[in-house]
Amino acid sequence: MLFSLATPEYSNVQLNTTKVRVHLRSGIAEILEQHQDLMGKIDNNIIEIETNFENKTEKTSFVLQDAVFIVSNEQIKGSDFEGTGIYIYAKRVKEITSSISLEEITQEYEEKAKVFETDKQVLANHNMDPLYQNLNTKLFILKKEVDFLKKVVSVVKPLKQTFHT
Repeated sequence: MLFSLATPEYSNVQLNTTKVRVHLRSGIAEILEQHQDLMGKIDNNIIEIETNFENKTEKTSFVLQDAVFIVSNEQIKGSDFEGTGIYIYAKRVKEITSSISLEEITQEYEEKAKVFETDKQVLANHNMDPLYQNLNTKLFILKKEVDFLKKVVSVVKPLKQTFHT
């Protein structure tokens, strides 16, 4: 199967994918070769893939921000690939590996959260309407970044604890 994950800053394409697991509102969908055509939003922003590489199965997980996916068995124009294709588009992605640094992610999360709270407080000190605070573009983007990093920390933390035991 073809697996393609794209964001504005990241791209990952693999041809040797054997299974993709996406978490949807209705449950977990496991996508295998010749899966029915499907489209949707990844609900909890986690996706897991399995690939065969040199007769070994490798599992990889990703935390995504605002991700949608498409499963298609149609050949894309201009492509030689035939078979099931899984295409995922997201705003941001963080690949979860054993080498990911929990400390760095936690620090980035804490810094962004501090900036968010400071900016929010500045608006509150100027007696800005709470509705305006929600409409403020900078605060909105910061809130999304904080939420994404919080999700990454919540996924990485248990994994790091299992690696150390």
